[in-house]
Amino acid sequence: MVEAPPQGFALVDLGKGYSERFGPVYVDRPGRRMAFRVDERHVNPVDGLHGGALATFADAMIVAVHAGAEAGAPHTPTISLSVDYFAPVFVGSTVTADVTLVRTTRSMIFVQSLMTVDARSVGRASAIYRNPAIQEKQDD
Repeated sequence: MVEAPPQGFALVDLGKGYSERFGPVYVDRPGRRMAFRVDERHVNPVDGLHGGALATFADAMIVAVHAGAEAGAPHTPTISLSVDYFAPVFVGSTVTADVTLVRTTRSMIFVQSLMTVDARSVGRASAIYRNPAIQEKQDD
């Protein structure tokens, strides 16, 4: 059974492979937010959200601020990703990320997010992505 997205969010296509196996991620572009529901595939041996799963979610935050980051669009590879973990998260929780576009340069996009569950901070992330605009210029 496919669950409905959280209110105000839409399913985002992150592509195939690992992203597809991670499970659905939802985006609210006008609100610059993302969300996903934690299920059994996301847990560690002590039944909490695995840090790697939260990092995977954080790595996708570019889709909340850059519409061209979805599957099939010019690629925005991650240059750097940093994640801080604040509190445990458990199955059934919906993790939401409030995403901020910090800066865009000719070659890079700087993004950060605060991740919460029911208004409780559970982590934060910052990332640098390659700006696909530079690739378009190189292809000319």
